[in-house]
Amino acid sequence: MALLTKQHQGQLAAQVPAQRMRVMRWRDLRLWAGLVIILFAMFIGAFLLSRGEETTTVWRASSDLSVGAIPVATPVTVSLGAAQDQYLLASEPLTGQLRWPVAAGDLIPRGALGFSPMVNARMVTLPVDPLHAPVNMAAGAVVDIWSTPADVAGGVTAHPVLVLPSVTVAEVAADTVGVGGEIAVVVEIPEAVADQLVGAARSGLIDLVAVPIASQQVS
Repeated sequence: MALLTKQHQGQLAAQVPAQRMRVMRWRDLRLWAGLVIILFAMFIGAFLLSRGEETTTVWRASSDLSVGAIPVATPVTVSLGAAQDQYLLASEPLTGQLRWPVAAGDLIPRGALGFSPMVNARMVTLPVDPLHAPVNMAAGAVVDIWSTPADVAGGVTAHPVLVLPSVTVAEVAADTVGVGGEIAVVVEIPEAVADQLVGAARSGLIDLVAVPIASQQVS
């Protein structure tokens, strides 16, 4: 009876390690299988998401664009979803002028084009010191025009006066330099105020103050 007990104990002792090895291997297999399934699911999900995402190529403003400016833009491919009809496709020509300002990097809305030209407009050329104008000013910029009287009698300090607010720059001729180093800046104004601007330019020094696009009014 003791001999049988020892044999039985020996068999049990031999079976325990084998069972443990089988359990460990089975657990390892399940672990690897689980990892494979997770990775496969992630790959399939990413693939389906990329295939299901629709992109559209539209126009994006290359720089700050003011009211009345002709758009200068570059194509960009983005995902807009249901809002894609609200923006101009890159396949559509950019014709016309802006009805409201568009910041650099923003997409150009479809309704932004259609600016109505000014009735009875006049183009007036102003001599402007480069240090009294916005840096990198170009056609389409919106500026306030100020004038400081050049001759004030009795040593009285001259105060600048706002001549015209929110005027559109039509052209900047930086290569046309006057006697005092001024550049020629052409602005578009209503005919009714042309005499006021010409008089201010002849009697004082002109300053052009940039109107940020956030402060420009929608046409």
